[in-house]
Amino acid sequence: MSSRTLSPLGAAARGLTSAAIGTAAMTAAQTAYYKATGTESSSTPGEVGRRIVEGVLQRESPPPESPVLNQGMHWLYGTSWGLPFGLIAGSQRSSSVVRGGIAMALGVWSASRTEMTAMQIAPPPWQDPPKTLATDVGFHMVYGLAAACAFEALR
Repeated sequence: MSSRTLSPLGAAARGLTSAAIGTAAMTAAQTAYYKATGTESSSTPGEVGRRIVEGVLQRESPPPESPVLNQGMHWLYGTSWGLPFGLIAGSQRSSSVVRGGIAMALGVWSASRTEMTAMQIAPPPWQDPPKTLATDVGFHMVYGLAAACAFEALR
């Protein structure tokens, strides 16, 4: 727990780096889970990417299950959340790593589910089976807590 605030640029840089570390931790957790359960990873990030490439950029897109598109979007989305996280965490004189990590996890999970529901890529969360919901929130907890720990270590 630090007792100093960071400059906006320093907070942003640390936030982006921390979110990349959180994304790496989440990716590792997902990979281990999918391997242990024999299930396939989600192509949802790739579907979002496909819609952006085709709808916004008016370009032909690889299929959503393309590893480059799917992983690229996963990493871009996860890392991009480091900017607001870093600016918020860096402006506080003291903070709880656990509280910050949980807040980041639930904020990113809520935003992503809202976006995917609005895009009709995923149902509203209350329509998911409890196990699916718990797994998804759990992956985001790994992400948020790893990012918060990394941010504090970089502070």
